[in-house]
Amino acid sequence: MGFFSRKKKTPPPKTTAPRFTVPTRLSYNIANLQGIGRREQQEDSFGFSNVTDVMKIREKGLLAIAADGMGGMQGGKLASDTAVACIRNEFEHFDYEASLCAQLASSVNLASETVFNMLGGMGGSTLVACIFYDDSLYWASVGDSYLFLLRGGKLYRLNRMHTVLNDEYLSSALRGDVTTFEGKEVSEAAALTKFLGMEYLENFDFTRRPMPVYSGDTFLLCSDGVGGVLSEECIFECMSRTDSNSVCEELEKNVIAENRQFQDNYTALVIKCEK
Repeated sequence: MGFFSRKKKTPPPKTTAPRFTVPTRLSYNIANLQGIGRREQQEDSFGFSNVTDVMKIREKGLLAIAADGMGGMQGGKLASDTAVACIRNEFEHFDYEASLCAQLASSVNLASETVFNMLGGMGGSTLVACIFYDDSLYWASVGDSYLFLLRGGKLYRLNRMHTVLNDEYLSSALRGDVTTFEGKEVSEAAALTKFLGMEYLENFDFTRRPMPVYSGDTFLLCSDGVGGVLSEECIFECMSRTDSNSVCEELEKNVIAENRQFQDNYTALVIKCEK
């Protein structure tokens, strides 16, 4: 009679499914303020897209727009409303396989053409528009509205004003005679050289590549009723508040405290970026 032993089968090694980490995207704490100042009517407009939908923000980004209808011309409110509506509509059809920079610039051109066709060059609006997408910023600017960034305890102005004074200064700098420009008086220095609704809008400012955005960044889009009234030191202090609503409250409090006789309409959009 033979003897035999049955070997125990060795169980296969345990395997675990590979872990995939979903990258953490920025979230946005957002607020806005608007006031009529001492004007007879409100000619500023503003708009957001996807502001309340986190999944939409991840899929298509957050759009923020501030537009200032030009006082003293026809249809300021119509011009600013039209500009905001046009860009929001274009934004809904952006192709995310193509350049967002180019598409934002194209939407600004279309908005300007639309306003021109409505008002025949007799009215217009300034504009600053931002898209926050994939932890990056894309922006465009026309006229004398403001775009500020507070980062790492420092305040940065991201855009420039399209005014007679600024254009003269730029021309002087390009000629290399900045020193001779100091103290020079320029006729109609604050007059706009670019605005939505002019017949040919060229060479306005927009990002050519996405700008990285980081947790802790705070952005302010505002009309000149805010940016042209408050000092940068004051804006820095306001933007340093912990949440966007507090920033707006401080901005409005300081605008009112200036008590300007001819206070313009004022509009501000605040976006705080957080992880």
